[in-house]
Amino acid sequence: MMKAATSAPGKVILFGEHFVVYDRPAIVSAIHLRARIEAWIHDQPGVWIGSRRLVNHPASRAIEYVFEKAGFTSGVTLKISSSIPSSVGLGSSASIAVASAGTASLITLGRIDEELVKLAAGEGEKIIHFNPSGIDTSTALYGGGGLYTRSRGFTPIEIPLKKILIIDTGKTRKTGEMVKRVKEFMEKNKERFDKILKREEELIEEALDAFRSLDLERLGKLMLENQSLLREIGVSSLEIEEAVKIALDAGTYGAKLTGAGGGGCVICLADEDKIESISKIISNRFKVYLTELSADGLREEKI
Repeated sequence: MMKAATSAPGKVILFGEHFVVYDRPAIVSAIHLRARIEAWIHDQPGVWIGSRRLVNHPASRAIEYVFEKAGFTSGVTLKISSSIPSSVGLGSSASIAVASAGTASLITLGRIDEELVKLAAGEGEKIIHFNPSGIDTSTALYGGGGLYTRSRGFTPIEIPLKKILIIDTGKTRKTGEMVKRVKEFMEKNKERFDKILKREEELIEEALDAFRSLDLERLGKLMLENQSLLREIGVSSLEIEEAVKIALDAGTYGAKLTGAGGGGCVICLADEDKIESISKIISNRFKVYLTELSADGLREEKI
């Protein structure tokens, strides 16, 4: 193909962030916020945005990986657009890497090769996260809801919950710093950390059961317990705690950070008939996204 376009979704981790680094399960969902990549053949090698060559970026690294594997020697010009805020735990870099790899796959192979895209996007994510768990790229690629472990990968699951509120605390953070903080906690508190891991696994099973019956009250309580564990290992923040309190005062069932923490976003559950009015209350203090869950994964787009 001379030109192609794809898009990929952002994500929210509903339960289990950070513990997934230690090969414990996490429940994740793709969201309707998306990154879109358009690309067309360029007369010079490399990846370009206008007259600027793109280097050391998730998009360029993912595309270069696909080109290397396909033996493709031409360059491409990109147009990147995204509705996913960056550095707040919603998988923006992964969605860009996945969409970039998907577009490169269409240009070189005429189809989307999912395995190639997964490998290429993983290489792109290393630019940002060095040693990513793979949960962000897998969710952006496959979409829907999933149970993810580092050793077993992404297992699709049904999440009957249709919408969730995402609160942006306005504070960005670096995932690597938060991962390091958890590792330091683990090294200093090995016995307690092992108990937290065990409880987290139990909590995931309880959450899966609550999702099956769509028991929002129970899910909310489990979210608050998950938030308590994340606070204990040192990845909450004053902004996150304020957002959780405001969400609870506004009438949500529960709230917790999503992603690496230290800032970023908080997710919260509410009845569908009340979610918009609750969103308006919270928006007096924070930016809020009323977000659809179980969104499509990587898909080809019209140009």
